[in-house]
Amino acid sequence: STAAHAEGFSTKAEGNYAHAEGYYTTASGENSHAEGYETKAQSSCSHAEGSYTIASGQYAHAEGRSTAASGESQHVQGRYNIEDTEGKYAHIVGNGQQEERANAHTLDWKGNAWFAGTLECSGLVLTDTADSTKQYLVQITGGQLAVSEITEEAV
Repeated sequence: STAAHAEGFSTKAEGNYAHAEGYYTTASGENSHAEGYETKAQSSCSHAEGSYTIASGQYAHAEGRSTAASGESQHVQGRYNIEDTEGKYAHIVGNGQQEERANAHTLDWKGNAWFAGTLECSGLVLTDTADSTKQYLVQITGGQLAVSEITEEAV
């Protein structure tokens, strides 16, 4: 491989300009980087770090423990995520176990977010679906729900 660099125990920098470091890491994609313990950066410009992570999507980044980033330009962190083989998500936070993979959070390419747990905040800004120029602040104070329109004067 052209200008590839490997350091550590049984590491492989197989892609051109690839870099592998650590223990049994493999950087097989061109310009890829694998580091840590048994990580694999398999596509062009991919990056895998941590332990048992795999970045198989082009420009993908997998970090943590046993995470898999297979979508293009996808970022995955945490542990034991559910692999997105369709490239639906830009970002995934895994919170699974070895016996059962799971996601704590996903963010798709349209900007839609999903959380497995509770989302906590002091106020929520919502855009009117009928008139996208209008926004509303939703808050709960003393057990009472309050909705107020956000105006330029309030900003």
